[in-house]
Amino acid sequence: MISSSKPQIGRPAFRSVLFAVAIVSFAGMHPVQGATFQINDPDEFSRIIDTTNAVVTTNAVINSWLEGPVWIPSDGGYLVFCDQGNNRLKKLVPPGTVTDYLQPPANTLYNGTILDAHERLLAVAAGSAGLRVVMITNGVEEVLATTCNGLRFYSPNDLVEKSDGTIWFTDPGYNGGVGNPPQPGFQPSYGVYQFTPPDGDATCVPVITSGISRPNGLCFSPDESRLYVADTEWNRHRILVYDVSPSNTLSGGTVFANIDNGAPDGIRCDVDGRVWSSAGDGVHIFAPDGHLIGKILFNKTANLCFGGPEYKTLYMTGQPVVASIPVLVAGIPSVKKLDYHMAGDTLTFSWPAPSTGFELSQASALGEDTIWTNVNASIIVSNDQNQVTLETTNAAAYYRLRL
Repeated sequence: MISSSKPQIGRPAFRSVLFAVAIVSFAGMHPVQGATFQINDPDEFSRIIDTTNAVVTTNAVINSWLEGPVWIPSDGGYLVFCDQGNNRLKKLVPPGTVTDYLQPPANTLYNGTILDAHERLLAVAAGSAGLRVVMITNGVEEVLATTCNGLRFYSPNDLVEKSDGTIWFTDPGYNGGVGNPPQPGFQPSYGVYQFTPPDGDATCVPVITSGISRPNGLCFSPDESRLYVADTEWNRHRILVYDVSPSNTLSGGTVFANIDNGAPDGIRCDVDGRVWSSAGDGVHIFAPDGHLIGKILFNKTANLCFGGPEYKTLYMTGQPVVASIPVLVAGIPSVKKLDYHMAGDTLTFSWPAPSTGFELSQASALGEDTIWTNVNASIIVSNDQNQVTLETTNAAAYYRLRL
């Protein structure tokens, strides 16, 4: 059960403060620059980061441009990220064991990565040998999308999946070696696209073709009513927000927030609808109404994701480090869509399989002190869906799927 905050009008400005934090260095690892917190909204900041105990850990140092982190919850949990300078995907087993995960053909340059609802690894290939969206299984690529309306992309950069199974991705043209639009055989402009697997090319439609210069990172709000897109044009550095209709059309495109240091490359939402953005000085965190909650100041950051137990660890990639910090709020991957079907006296719930660490739980009432208990029922896997069937009663009950 998730509720997203609505924009607040006339919110007062908050005093900005800096909070210094010591860096803990683990054996065999390296400290990043001394981290500080810039706190603009003290009440909100206290809900997301414990400034007394949270420290930034440097998990890896690689002399390269590091992108696209994604948390893989299986096999004990590990991080996959993109080592663009060396044209490969890396695997990080916390706290600091790094190995090669996949080395594709030259000039592939994986960038954004995500897990879909079935915990399969999806990636965009931004280099001249790529220019496509793929699924990677056991080191083998399955191409999902290479064209839209018969025209190629300049350099896909980041992607996200909506709960209806559609894949949305950006094409800002970095690293593709194609040249600026329009180019023969390529899209008329940089943009944002949507498609439905497995027939990606046949279902691909452009969803944003104007009003944005270099669409880069993107993410949905928890209820998927909003789409946030980072615009990394050198003189803009802003995050735009669009309203999403039930039929997946977009409207709006207003400025949600501006990044005052560096560019908003990778962005992600937490379960309460805050937007976490990479920046030239670390990570900037915005409330759902767009006001700045505060910053994690330590190092130039290119991308980020939530991972670890309960998805309450923020992983950050940049140059030349992969770093992490514990947070108090879970990221969006800690929630999955729960469907139901009523037939007679039975109620059947279903959600995508696998679902590592997720539990179906129930409560008799909702409120600040709601007590959730796990549902003790057998799970049947059918057509890549987990299914649980329960007998209905006259008592009120609420259900959710959470870690």
